[in-house]
Amino acid sequence: MRNELKKIIGSLLVLGFEGPRLSDSLKNFLEQWDLGGVILFKRNIESFPQLLELNAEIYRHAGPTPILSVDHEGGRVFRLPEPFTIFPPMRRVGDYCSRERNWAAAAETGKIFGRELRAAGFNLDYAPVLDVDSNPKNPIIGDRAFAATPEAVSQAALAFWRGLESEGVKGCGKHFPGHGDTVEDSHLTLPQVSKSWEALSACEFKPFAAAARAGIPLLMTAHVLYPALDETWPATLSEKILTGLLRRELGFQGLVISDDFFMKGITAQWPIEEAAERFLRVGGDLVLLCHQEAVQRRVAAHLVHRAEADSSFRDLLAEKAVRVSQFREELRRGIDFSTTVLPSEEHQKWARNFLA
Repeated sequence: MRNELKKIIGSLLVLGFEGPRLSDSLKNFLEQWDLGGVILFKRNIESFPQLLELNAEIYRHAGPTPILSVDHEGGRVFRLPEPFTIFPPMRRVGDYCSRERNWAAAAETGKIFGRELRAAGFNLDYAPVLDVDSNPKNPIIGDRAFAATPEAVSQAALAFWRGLESEGVKGCGKHFPGHGDTVEDSHLTLPQVSKSWEALSACEFKPFAAAARAGIPLLMTAHVLYPALDETWPATLSEKILTGLLRRELGFQGLVISDDFFMKGITAQWPIEEAAERFLRVGGDLVLLCHQEAVQRRVAAHLVHRAEADSSFRDLLAEKAVRVSQFREELRRGIDFSTTVLPSEEHQKWARNFLA
């Protein structure tokens, strides 16, 4: 029973690790816990050949296909080395699309991202950003957003997502229900958005509602407090937001992944194990823990202990594990050189369209 429970809980975790080589802790999670997924950062990547070997090793140690993911947005959020094509912030892409009235340009950009990511073995990109750049004082979103209006964000971001998925890479919209109007960074503190429900509905919610209707498979939560929605809990920990708003009001059918639980928007307020448990209880599916392997193991052990003591929680986790398994069955496995050879002059030429 415990081994089965470990695999259920392991499948609901997406973990990062330190350094350019696969750690013993992560190997154990892949082999013994049926780890749901891995996220890579710049700290894990020394060169393109080393990245290929690292991703191939992750696949070798995994049973069912793991989520193999990266934050790859362009602009400031760009983890990958040469020969990957360097793109400017997605605001440049959104501005180009709006100016040319050509949303296909965002789709082509997504296709290029997808081809290059598959050439390295990735099957999930934490993109597109669905936040609306509605506050010029925002320190963390800004030009990561495709536009400053919900309509333009919806058009460009979803075109990008469709292009990405057409090349075999799943997309993840973020940061629900909208991080664009904060004046603080949730990596450093717990921001608050004081807009009314009506104002949020008129702006922040719209790209996420459009994404839900379009069938995006994964959304990431915001570690942000919205008093008009929930006076007590930030979105990541709010049943009113994740279940009431996202599932019931917006009709989202996909998976919900947290933003990194090590961000101060969570850790400054709640013990990380309890926060991860609450997230899973109130509507979340995948717990993102980007570093600190000892804490990752502690969170996993806490979830096992709580599930052993609470049969209803164990049943809830088992239901989530089934949905995650179905998602993983749709993922590409391995490294795919069939669609592109890096570096690509064609891709670099395309990126220059957005530098004018």
